[in-house]
Amino acid sequence: MTALTLLLSRLGEALTAPFGLAQLAIVLGLIGLYGLLAIPLGLASGLLRPPWRLLTLSTWLRLGASLLLLPALLEEGLFRVLLLPRSLLELEPMAQAGWTALSVGLFVLYHPVSGWLWYPEGRGLFQQARFLVPCSLLGLVCVIAYVSTGSLWAPVLIHWFTLLIWLGPGDGARDLTDRRSAQRTAR
Repeated sequence: MTALTLLLSRLGEALTAPFGLAQLAIVLGLIGLYGLLAIPLGLASGLLRPPWRLLTLSTWLRLGASLLLLPALLEEGLFRVLLLPRSLLELEPMAQAGWTALSVGLFVLYHPVSGWLWYPEGRGLFQQARFLVPCSLLGLVCVIAYVSTGSLWAPVLIHWFTLLIWLGPGDGARDLTDRRSAQRTAR
């Protein structure tokens, strides 16, 4: 099997894997777990800062639609589906840990690289621990979601929902667009 055939097979299987109530329960549980860990970290580090914004329905819809393809679908397709073996749970624990570390590590590294190469708005923030720590945690939760369900849609929903809340009511975009603020926080 060629590499391209293998990757297309992984993508096809992940896109068409069953996604019902059991998988949705896993997603909701993982979102809850992520929130229990990431919200206190975000508040302590200043990544999350009340007061929360109120959004109109049209703003929710526009933001939600814009986040679905990129970053959620593209990043999860790349860092989970195309990178991780479909049989990850059948591997030895050390191999599982290695693949998980590779997936999370590349996902985290991708953010500062994207800030330098094509997303200058994120350049300051994407190099800071206050962003990279919850980003690492999100990557781990998305690995667990993908491995637990076999579906691309599980990590996509988690990634999408996390960004929707952070960039929506959490107004995370203020750190992406205000480079002076991001640079001051980094010092």
